[in-house]
Amino acid sequence: MKNIALVTGASGTIGSAIAKHLLLNNIEVIMQYHQHLDRIKEIEQQFINHQVRLWTIQADLSTIEGINNLFLHIARLGLHPSILINAAGISHYGLIQDVSFKEWQKVIHSHVLSAYFCSQKVIPEMIKNKYGRIVNISSIWGEKGAANEVLYSMAKGAINTFTKALAKELAPSGITVNAIAPGIVMSDMMANFSQLELEEMKKEIPLQRFASPSEIAEWVYHFLDSNSAYVTGQIIHIDGGWN
Repeated sequence: MKNIALVTGASGTIGSAIAKHLLLNNIEVIMQYHQHLDRIKEIEQQFINHQVRLWTIQADLSTIEGINNLFLHIARLGLHPSILINAAGISHYGLIQDVSFKEWQKVIHSHVLSAYFCSQKVIPEMIKNKYGRIVNISSIWGEKGAANEVLYSMAKGAINTFTKALAKELAPSGITVNAIAPGIVMSDMMANFSQLELEEMKKEIPLQRFASPSEIAEWVYHFLDSNSAYVTGQIIHIDGGWN
C-alpha cells in the first residue's frame, strides 16, 4: 500500500517545504491550506509532470467545522492518510494583558485543536493497518518560553505534551508520534521582527544562523523512514544549539 501524507498548513513556509520534500521522495501528499493560494498553485505547477499524485484542499482548521469538512473531502476522494504532518498554526506577538479571548481562542485552536482532532480523524485507519506516522511541528518556545510570545509558547508547550502522551497511547498499534521543535526559521512567523532584532537573536545562537525550511523538512522525512520505526515520543530540537 502506497503511503499518503496529509500535510496541514501546507501553504506556510515550513509546511510547503515539507510537502515538496515528501513529493520529491515519492510520497503522495494531501496539502491542506487556509490562505496563500498562490503558494499552493506554485507547488502544483512545480510538480505538474511529477509521477507522484498530490491533492489540495482549502479548510480552516481552527474550527471543528473546518476539520470535519477537510476529512469529508478526503473521504470523498477515497484517500486514507497513513502519515499526518501537523504543521498548521499562526504566530502571535504581544503582551499577555493585551490578548483578547478571541485572539487566544484563534491561536490555541489553530495549533492545538487542529493537531488534536486531525490526529483523531486519521488514527482509526492507522490502528486498523497497524501502521502510522504522526509528526507535529512544535517550537523552541514550547519548552523555553518567550516574553511577548506567551500565548504562542503555551500552544507549542501543549503540542509537546500531546506528542509524548499520544506516542504512549498509540505505540502498541505500530504508530509513532514525534515532534520537531525548530529554533528560528526564516518564515512568515518572523515578520513581526525588525532586521536589527533578527540580528540580535542570531548572535544568541551558537551556530550563528537561522534554520532553513528545508532542514526542518529533512528531519520530518527522517521520522518517516523505516530506520526510525523505534523512535517515538521524541521532540527533536533543530535550533543551532540555542536551547
